[in-house]
Amino acid sequence: MNDLARLRERQELGFARKGLTLALISGMIWSFDGLTLGKGLAEKPFDAPALWLFAPLLAAGLHDFFGACFSFAVNASQGKSKELLRTLFSKPGRFCILGALFGAPLGMGGYLMALSLAGPAYVLPITSLYPAIAALLALVFLKERVNLRAWGGLGLCVAGAVAIGYTPPESAGGAAFYLGIAFAFLAAFGWAAEGVCVTSSMDLIEPGVALNIYQLVSSLLYACVIVPVVLIHLSLTEGYDVPGLLADSLTSPGVLLFALAGVIGCVSYRCWYNAMNMTGVSRAMALNITYALWGVLFSALFTDAEITRNLIAGAAAIFAGMCLVIGNPRDSVNLRNVN
Repeated sequence: MNDLARLRERQELGFARKGLTLALISGMIWSFDGLTLGKGLAEKPFDAPALWLFAPLLAAGLHDFFGACFSFAVNASQGKSKELLRTLFSKPGRFCILGALFGAPLGMGGYLMALSLAGPAYVLPITSLYPAIAALLALVFLKERVNLRAWGGLGLCVAGAVAIGYTPPESAGGAAFYLGIAFAFLAAFGWAAEGVCVTSSMDLIEPGVALNIYQLVSSLLYACVIVPVVLIHLSLTEGYDVPGLLADSLTSPGVLLFALAGVIGCVSYRCWYNAMNMTGVSRAMALNITYALWGVLFSALFTDAEITRNLIAGAAAIFAGMCLVIGNPRDSVNLRNVN
């Protein structure tokens, strides 16, 4: 191997390692996002049992709205605001929009519903099985090849997620807990589909721009469709005063926490999108799901979550599976082949 080839290999390896590092950082930051959203949902009026559907969906919409504002500020400061508008109407931009249609109602919406019903310590590990779903989708749509070792690692991730949700803590609310677990599985599918759609577009779109498109579309979807439908449902079935409910909600201290979570989530997402672009969907997602481990740790430190043996065993299985998927860092330069 001549000097030029060695230099090129070193540069490619450094690029891939940077992608893996960003994926790991995104997972750590995302665990704080979940804890912050959980605290916001505990504020009045969001803690009212009758608002179990409205509160998390409003929180999801506000989360993505504040994230979109922060993303736009970053892109504008980098001179990319015109690129954002131009990309929005392009073919790759349509893939970002499709990703938002999966990621907003299913991914983020399901995630917030799960948080409100089951709590972050249990929801974060369950949603971390999305790399297994994404690997299947990437195999079909992105032609990523995944070997037996990596499939075994993804299988461990799934087993860990199932172990965590199999037995609820003693303090869980029975059916509500299991409904939260079901929403966590829905979120896993939504995020997997989002990741594959967005990654296919990032061959031609800068990751920060792709993220901003996702957030803008998601915000509009919540503001124009999802939240209004839920408000109509509350008005017709529960007799809620919709203007009063909105006034109470938007002046709640929880909104400040949703705004903070939106900024935290935006930073995490920027790291994640760049990681998927640098090192491929399967590896980036395998490292991103360390948010399950951080979520368990931070829940134990900062909340009164009950840490059970199932939770610890499941988190350990997810960590072992993640290591198997990552494999040899030197192979990370092959974005469409997980060796």
